[in-house]
Amino acid sequence: MADKNKGLQILILILLLAWYGLFLIHKVDLTVVDLGRHVKNGQVILNGDFGVLDSNFYSYTQPDYPVVNHHWGSGVIFYFIWGMAGFAGLSLFYLLFSLVIFYFFFRIAQKESNFSIAVLLSALLIPLIAQRTEIRPEIFSYFFLGLFFWMLWHWQQGRLKDKWLFILPVLQIIWLNTHIYFIFGPALIGLFFVEELGKLLFQKVEINALKKQIPKSLKNLGFALGLTIIATLASPFGFKGAIYPFNIFREYGYKIIENQSVWFLEGLRIISNPNLKLYQIVFAVLVLSFIMLLIRNAKAFSFKYFVLAAVWGSLGWLAIRNFTAFGLFALPILGYNLKQILGKNLKLKSIDVKLTFGFLTLFILIVTLFTHYQRLPLGVVREFGLGLEPGNNQSALFFKEQDIQGPIFNNYDIGGYLIFYLHPEQKVFNDNRPEAYSVSFFEDIYIASQNNPEVWQAQDQIHNFNVIYFAYHDATPWAQKFLIERVTDDAWAPVFADDYAIIFLKRNDLNQSIIEKYEIPRNRFGLKR
Repeated sequence: MADKNKGLQILILILLLAWYGLFLIHKVDLTVVDLGRHVKNGQVILNGDFGVLDSNFYSYTQPDYPVVNHHWGSGVIFYFIWGMAGFAGLSLFYLLFSLVIFYFFFRIAQKESNFSIAVLLSALLIPLIAQRTEIRPEIFSYFFLGLFFWMLWHWQQGRLKDKWLFILPVLQIIWLNTHIYFIFGPALIGLFFVEELGKLLFQKVEINALKKQIPKSLKNLGFALGLTIIATLASPFGFKGAIYPFNIFREYGYKIIENQSVWFLEGLRIISNPNLKLYQIVFAVLVLSFIMLLIRNAKAFSFKYFVLAAVWGSLGWLAIRNFTAFGLFALPILGYNLKQILGKNLKLKSIDVKLTFGFLTLFILIVTLFTHYQRLPLGVVREFGLGLEPGNNQSALFFKEQDIQGPIFNNYDIGGYLIFYLHPEQKVFNDNRPEAYSVSFFEDIYIASQNNPEVWQAQDQIHNFNVIYFAYHDATPWAQKFLIERVTDDAWAPVFADDYAIIFLKRNDLNQSIIEKYEIPRNRFGLKR
C-alpha cells in the first residue's frame, strides 16, 4: 500500500509540475522584454569590454550617465546558454529552473503539513507564482531564496550540519552579481538567527543542557551571517553595489507596470490581471491563518513565518513583480499554519483524504483555468512553445539588409531588442532601464518629444534622427499620439511594419532608394493623405 501511495504521489507531483509548466511555456516577444540586452551584456563582458558594467553603454543620448549593472552575471549565464542552444534553450532553461525552484518550496510545505495539503495549496498558488513568466535575471533570486530557505530550514530541523552554513557566503557572491534581490540572502539568515536566539533567550527549562549544543550552533549561524554580509561587497561595485538596492529608485523616471501596486493597478481598470484578486485572497487567507493559529495553538506561532508573510505580503502589495516570491513563501507558511491549526484533525481516513483531494483539486484547477486562461497556451495572448515568436526578428533583418543608418529614435520597450540585434553598429536613444537615464531625460525629453511637436523638432535638430523604430504595441498615450503624427508627417516615410515593430525613415537622399521601394501607403494605416 505504501508503494502504491508513493507511486500515486509521484504521478500527482508530475501533473502538478506540468500544470505549473503550462504557464511558462510560451514564446518570447523580444521587442517588449529585456532579454536581448541581457544576452548582449554577457557577450560584451566575455569579449572583455567592461564599460557595460558602470556606464550607459548602449545609449548615445546619455552615454556618461553612471550605471550599476547589478545583474551582469545573469547576462553571462544567459549568453552562454543562448550560444549553445539559442532562445529555445533559454526558454527550456527557464522552465526547468522554475520547476526546481517550485520544488524547493513544495517539499518544505509537504514536510510542514502533508502531501495532500501541499498539492492543494500549490494548485491555488501556481497562477500567482507564475506571475513572472519572462526570462529575467530575477529567476536567480527565486532560486537563491529557495536554496537559502531550504538549507536554513533543514539546518533548523537538525537535518543539515553546521558546516553547510558556510556555503551560504559563497552562494551570496553569485547571487550578488546576478540580481538585485541579493539583500534577502543576509536577511533570511538573520531571520533564522533571531528566531533561534529568541528561543534561547526565552528558554527556561533545561537551559543548562542546551548550552553545549545551541550556543555553538548559533555561533556558527552568526559567523555564516557575518561572512554573508561581507560577501555583499564582492561585486565590481564594492560598497556602492552593496547598498544599490536601497538607491535604485532615487532616479527612476519611468513608470513600469511590474513596479506598480495592487491598489494602483486596480484603479486603472484597463489592465486585466486575475492575479490582483488572487493575491488579495491569498493575503487574506494568510492573515486569517495566523489569527486562527493564535487562537487554537499560540505556542506553535512561528516568528520567521510571520515575518516572511509580512515582508513578502507587503512587497507584493507595493509591486506586482513580487507576486512570485510571495506565492512561493505562502506555500510553506500556509502549510505550516494549517497543520498547527488542524492538529489531529488533519489525519483523516485514507478514503476521505483521497476524495477531498480529488474533488478540491479538480475544483481549483477548473476555477483557475477559467480565470487565468489568457495566461495559458490555451488562450490568445501568447504563443505556445519555446524560443522566439515567429517572425520576431524580421524588422531587425530588414534594417540590416537595407543597410539603414542611424541615429535611431526608438521607444522604451524596443530598446533591448535593438541592443541585441544592432549593437555595436547602432546605439539607442533609450532602452528599458529606467535607472540608466535621468528623471529629466524621461520627463523632459523622451515623453515630451512624443507629446509636444516643438520638443520633437528640437530633439530632431540636436540629434538629426534618420530612423524612427518603435514597438507599436506601446500602449502609452504619448506613443500612440506620436505614431499617428509621424504617419501623417511628410518628413517621414513608413517603410516596414509587422506584428511587432514599425520603422520610419526620414525623407532625404540617404534613404531615397529604400523609401521608393518600400514605402507603405498611408491608407494602410487607416489614414488619408
